[in-house]
Amino acid sequence: MYGQLIEQAEKYLRSTYSQDDVTAQLKRLLAELLAAGEANADAACRRLQLSRRTLQRRLRAEKTSFQKILNEVRAVLAVNYLSDKRLKALEVAMLLGYSSISSFTTAFKSWYDMPPAEYRQKFLMA
Repeated sequence: MYGQLIEQAEKYLRSTYSQDDVTAQLKRLLAELLAAGEANADAACRRLQLSRRTLQRRLRAEKTSFQKILNEVRAVLAVNYLSDKRLKALEVAMLLGYSSISSFTTAFKSWYDMPPAEYRQKFLMA
């Protein structure tokens, strides 16, 4: 199952981000870190070989933030993971780094204006 998750993350990376600014690098890296359960700023800074302050400064120059990018990556991966009928919503939540199904559901509603179960039923099971 881990291999399939890595495959989905890699598919996301290949299809979406080919540019090479810090934002794009961070998006690619966060997809990997989420799959490994380490999606936090400290882990990202270590892998990018940047101080936290430098990362913040570069992201600000690109008019974004770590949290905004993390949410974007989570939103795209959530849909990819939900398309795998074998994964339950709780498993998707954990893969995306949420500690509970309710926090994942709240985030998902903010991205797609519906809970994950409704999204899955409406768009993926049709």
